[in-house]
Amino acid sequence: MERDRVRELRMERERENERDKDRDRNSGSGRGNPYGYGLVAFGAGLAAFSWYLLQSTPMTALGIGVAVVGASIAITPTSPVPSKTVRKLLEGATLNIEAVLEDTGAKNRAYYVPGVGDEGIVRAFVPLGEDRAPARWDAQGLVVTLDGNEYLVVYPPGALLVKNEELSGDLESAMIGHLVEESGLVESVKVFEDGSSVVVEFRNPRARAGSGRVRRVLGSLEAGIAAALVAGTKGKVGRIASEEESGDGKMKRAVIELL
Repeated sequence: MERDRVRELRMERERENERDKDRDRNSGSGRGNPYGYGLVAFGAGLAAFSWYLLQSTPMTALGIGVAVVGASIAITPTSPVPSKTVRKLLEGATLNIEAVLEDTGAKNRAYYVPGVGDEGIVRAFVPLGEDRAPARWDAQGLVVTLDGNEYLVVYPPGALLVKNEELSGDLESAMIGHLVEESGLVESVKVFEDGSSVVVEFRNPRARAGSGRVRRVLGSLEAGIAAALVAGTKGKVGRIASEEESGDGKMKRAVIELL
C-alpha cells in the first residue's frame, strides 16, 4: 500500500509538471510577440515594393526600419518569467519569514492591512501580545507598539504583486490573475462574498511551502496571497479565519474575515 501511494504521488507530480509546461506555453513564456512578426512581414513587403516598383529610397528605408522594429519586438518574449519560476520565488520568500516568526515567537494569526502612502503595499500585522487588530496601519518598523500592544510587521509573500493601485474592484479577477495566471499556485479559484467575509475555493493548490509557524500565522501561501488581495481590493483589514482541505488535497477552502 505504501509503495502504491508513493507511485501515485510521483505520477501526480509528473502530471502537475506537464500542466505547468502547458500553462507556460499557452501564456507565451519564451515565445516571440506575434505582432512583431506581422511588422517584419509588412516592413519587408513595403521595402521590396518601394525599391522595385516605386524606386523610392526614403520609402525603402522606412520599410527596412519597420522590419527592424518588428524583429526587435518579435524576439522579446511576451511573458519572460514562467509561472513555475514565480511560484518557486514565492515559496522561497516564506523561508525568511519563517525565521523571523521563530525568532520573535509569533503565534497569533496575522491581520492583513491595506497599504498606506505612496507604496500602497499590503502588510501583515502579527500580534505579539494581546490578540487584537491594529488600531492604525501607518506604523513603521519591524516590531511596533500600538495602544500598548506589540505587533510584528512583515511583508507577506507576494506583497509586491498586490499593490493597492494595481488592483481592480473585481476581486475574483484579481485572484485569477495573480494565483492562476501569474504564479500558477492553483489551477482555478472561485470567490464568494457575504459582506463580512470572503470565502475562497482553490482547486489543485501546488505550493509546497507554508508549513509550521508560517501556516499558523500567515496561512498557506495561496491563502495568504488571497488575504492580501482581499485587503488591497476592499481597503479593509482581513484575517484568515480558517482553512479546510479535502482528503485528496485537490480542493482547499479558506475563509477570510473582514474587520
